[in-house]
Amino acid sequence: MTEKKFLSFVLVEGILLAVLGILMLILPKLTTITFGLLLCLSFIIYGGYKTINAFITRNYSRHFILNMLIGILLVVTGIFLFLAPVFSLILITSIIGIYFILESISSTAFAIQTRKILYFWWAGILVGIMQFILGLIILTALPSSALWVIGVLAGINFLIAGMVMISMYISTKYNYI
Repeated sequence: MTEKKFLSFVLVEGILLAVLGILMLILPKLTTITFGLLLCLSFIIYGGYKTINAFITRNYSRHFILNMLIGILLVVTGIFLFLAPVFSLILITSIIGIYFILESISSTAFAIQTRKILYFWWAGILVGIMQFILGLIILTALPSSALWVIGVLAGINFLIAGMVMISMYISTKYNYI
């Protein structure tokens, strides 16, 4: 593959990601519900595979019963979450909120530990504060935040990733001219 063709792929991927990100931000509820359904489906499919695999390989595995139980648990969890989609989204959103709070502690601790080594170490504290506030907003807005958080966060991620790829394409293209 030539460098020009590679750069074309980078540009196309960047545009695709940016467009998908914008669509996710326009339709956050649809994105969130789709994510929840795909998660349920993934649990059911993997659980079914794990159960069948455990049964087929039972003569070669010491953990036949454990693998069988895990597979069945995944299937049952997937079906339960599919039948209770609001609970599924609240659970996922709670995990995301808790993640941001834990990540804020980690970011702040890293900034404080590296204050003698890194310039602008205080920026890590600002990031930690923003992560903590974001986690609190997500958790305190439950259950209504469960309908938009995943879609908005995924949309922002896709949009930024797309913009970065387009920027890389533009900066690289001008360096080749």
